[in-house]
Amino acid sequence: MPTSYDLNLLRVLLCLLEERSVSRAAEKLCLTQSAVSKQLAKLRLQLNDPLFVRHAGGLSPTPRVRNLAPTLRQWLQTANQMLEAEGFEPSSSQRSFRCSVNETCFATLLPRFFGKLSRLAPGLKLATHKLSAGSIEGLQHGEYDFAILTRDNDPRAPSHLQVKHLPKQVRCLELYREDHVCLVRKGHPVLQQAWDLNTYLQQAHLSCECEVGERWLLHTVLAEQGLHIENSTLTADFFAATMLCQSSDLVFTCTRSFAQEVVNTHKLAQLPLPVEMAPFSYLLAWPEHLEEDPAHRWLRQLILEYCQG
Repeated sequence: MPTSYDLNLLRVLLCLLEERSVSRAAEKLCLTQSAVSKQLAKLRLQLNDPLFVRHAGGLSPTPRVRNLAPTLRQWLQTANQMLEAEGFEPSSSQRSFRCSVNETCFATLLPRFFGKLSRLAPGLKLATHKLSAGSIEGLQHGEYDFAILTRDNDPRAPSHLQVKHLPKQVRCLELYREDHVCLVRKGHPVLQQAWDLNTYLQQAHLSCECEVGERWLLHTVLAEQGLHIENSTLTADFFAATMLCQSSDLVFTCTRSFAQEVVNTHKLAQLPLPVEMAPFSYLLAWPEHLEEDPAHRWLRQLILEYCQG
């Protein structure tokens, strides 16, 4: 058992945990695969644990690594803060941030600030991942540095999906509020009809899986009236849903900002959603322990400047 430890190897361990691949970790660390493999062997010796198990999809962390992950991220954060003790300088920063993002934001929110970010901080790395049911827990455990997510203001929404229901360890600010609309292909027969709730319910609908799954507030509101929509097609990707919508008679209910983006690039028409629901909120969320981090504070201020309101 070694009597001294190479702390630089901890960065390699954290990168392997995030990438789940020796080749991707090597690319991110600007090392060869052989070098990362050798460092992984040293880590296994130092920690007396296999650390990762290989399988067809990549590397799976052992329980020891999963337990170490929050401490590792906190250690790296502390090290970065020490190096930035004289103040954060965006133009020379090499910091990396991981962000979990609501899928519609890839088309609507990220383009608002990404260009400015790349000009002001060309060395800063922002890795974006699709929001999932585990993203909030990931924020708490240090897996993500930011999340951009939606929460309901309508009291009929399940409590865990309302704005007020976020863990105390997670800080957040509202970016803006919006509502939902309907997309149909240009030339759809409903464009020649009176568009009301009855017409809406008679259509075959396309739905998209999101953080909350297949069902969301709309289904609850309709169920309270003894109504439902027929979800004849389910897809896990909003852009795939857009393509299916423009090539069929399916109706796709989505956020207004996303609809406004895709009607300009696809053969689609926009209709109002004939169901009364309160506007929902887009939130920028981050873990409490990053509240005072200079680089994190700078980045979230940039996001707020270009995305809030």
